[in-house]
Amino acid sequence: MNTGKLAVIAVTEKGAAQAVYIAKHSGADLYLSDKIPSAEGTKFASLKECFSELFLNYTGIIAVMAQGIVTRMCAPLLNSKYTDPAIVVCDEVGRYAISAVSGHEGGANKLAHYTASITGAVPVITTATEANKRYTAGIGCRKDTTKDQIISALTDACEKADIGIKDIRLIASAWVKSEEQGLIDACEELEIYLRFLPKHLYDHCPYDTEESAAAKHIGIKAVAEPSAMMAGFNTRLILKKTVYENVTVAIAEEMTMFTGE
Repeated sequence: MNTGKLAVIAVTEKGAAQAVYIAKHSGADLYLSDKIPSAEGTKFASLKECFSELFLNYTGIIAVMAQGIVTRMCAPLLNSKYTDPAIVVCDEVGRYAISAVSGHEGGANKLAHYTASITGAVPVITTATEANKRYTAGIGCRKDTTKDQIISALTDACEKADIGIKDIRLIASAWVKSEEQGLIDACEELEIYLRFLPKHLYDHCPYDTEESAAAKHIGIKAVAEPSAMMAGFNTRLILKKTVYENVTVAIAEEMTMFTGE
């Protein structure tokens, strides 16, 4: 997944453990406070000066620290959502990956989903055009499935669910598919965010979903249905797993809190 030149930064020892993990799995450059007893990464004494440097040299910044700190550091540096780096904020224990700066145009929404795919966090997106979409699709596919096969299957699945493909906010799949180029390319072409869920979420999936023989070899019950359900909030399945030649698709709807629908 092309995310540009990335940096990950932390200011506490606990945050550093999360930052090291993200850097290892993303290839991001690692920046740590010189107060942290670690031999890894580039050390800095001034967080303000470090943020100024990162703004000039990176297209994406993953900050493992409090949102308030990031807000104060970034505020004097902001220029335009079209040119500022994408900034994602992560808490130290990996609960959330928040799109904080340059959400849609600058790529922070995409970076939040990418970071969540690494840590297992919930991506927090507040951009209206994305946040108001209520449908998530879970996709399982065979190795080397093509982009066109995935798009064809998803298009048909959306028709069966009586929704448009542009109504899909997010496509989710299992962690083992994170290098599946056809799936990545399909999401890029459709301009739909892509998230890969870690194994522990499937191991503790709270939803009763249909078992899949194809998923047993990776040690989980299923891919498509639990991916669709767990990728959203307060979801219900509106299209059970539908099997195509090389692709399995399930679609879930997020029910609104205001109407209960």
